[in-house]
Amino acid sequence: MNNFRDYCQSLRTPDAFFNISYVIMMFMMATLPITIFFMWPVAIILMLLWICQWNWREKWENFKANDGIPYGLFLLSVFLIPVFGFINSTNMPIAWRAFECHLWFLFAPLIFLTTSPKLWSKRHINTLLILFSISEIAFLTFLFIHGIYKTWQTGDYIHMYNDLFCYNRHHAYVALYANFVYLLIFHYLIENSERISRNRKILLYALEVFLAVGVFCAYSRAGILTFLFMHIVWSIYAIYRKPARWKFIIALIFILFTLFAGLIVTSPSNRFTEFSWTFHRHEDNKAPDARLIIWQAAWDGAVENLPWGVGTGDGNDVVVEKYHENGHWKSRNHSYNAHNQFLFALLTNGIPGLIIILLYFYAPLGLAIKYRDMLLLSLFLLMTCNCLVECMFDRRAGVDFFAIMIPLMLLRCKTRSMYNVQ
Repeated sequence: MNNFRDYCQSLRTPDAFFNISYVIMMFMMATLPITIFFMWPVAIILMLLWICQWNWREKWENFKANDGIPYGLFLLSVFLIPVFGFINSTNMPIAWRAFECHLWFLFAPLIFLTTSPKLWSKRHINTLLILFSISEIAFLTFLFIHGIYKTWQTGDYIHMYNDLFCYNRHHAYVALYANFVYLLIFHYLIENSERISRNRKILLYALEVFLAVGVFCAYSRAGILTFLFMHIVWSIYAIYRKPARWKFIIALIFILFTLFAGLIVTSPSNRFTEFSWTFHRHEDNKAPDARLIIWQAAWDGAVENLPWGVGTGDGNDVVVEKYHENGHWKSRNHSYNAHNQFLFALLTNGIPGLIIILLYFYAPLGLAIKYRDMLLLSLFLLMTCNCLVECMFDRRAGVDFFAIMIPLMLLRCKTRSMYNVQ
């Protein structure tokens, strides 16, 4: 207990506003994997504290010191998408919803990147990441308990897969968060393997297995394929850092791909074979998530409305109309989005929207290369892989995660650079 109290005391700084804001950030990170319910109250409180400080010149200097130019400006620019989208929109309720959804893209860079880099320590940032990780692991534990209980109650193990497993949250975001926590632990094991006790290693490897199983049970195609791809990338990195362990790492990759193959064989509903139906023009009733059909509809709508797009509020309406025009009658009853963030940006805001999205993606990539930071590069890859098959910025669960994590990981790069932390 004394050690925990000392740890908390070490997080205090002479800046009262920062101390208060940091406690709120800790609450924010602990609740983000579970619910977005608290994200708006947290945003309002943090912004009020930010305004009350009233030290605008100092904030500007801090922003520049935290790589705000150009990377922070790139992060802020994505907030302009729903603002510009009001010009062309006719469906204003959806446009306002998009505006509200994108506000964290404005708040998070301002709150994180205008804070003095001297106030952020390695321990501050690690504490926030640990809280997020513990919360995600606790949430996955709850999902497993619920799934096992429903399986025992009904005798049908379909409750351990996909939407029934992630019954109170979209499975793509459960998988996304679990993937990120998996990579955080993987990074810790690689970088600190010589300094970790045997018992802690056993615990962390057990958590890695638990998170991997969680990703597979969430049964998001994007989540599973991203997991396998990212694990290969990190395995190459691990072999580079620790060449002597290449046999263990190769064996681990083999086990994971065997698990994936087993999932395809045993799952009650094999979503991976649905891709074969997407090529059949009038059989989208057999492919409820037929992304090739969706992408074609979004692309047709985007090309017809170049260069400015249809407006933020009208994107989904145009996609549904294209379903109808292309003969996919049943899809007209659905409100699918474009299932590709880049296509959706081109559809809603045209060429300017696509440029803004690409600048936003360049920020973590450019900084990861600049500081040679594998975690930030991994966050960029996670974002890219998921945004290729989902509109991650069309839902609060995606916006809140990336809008917060990217500037936080940017600060982590700066902190490691300032204190020469490896």
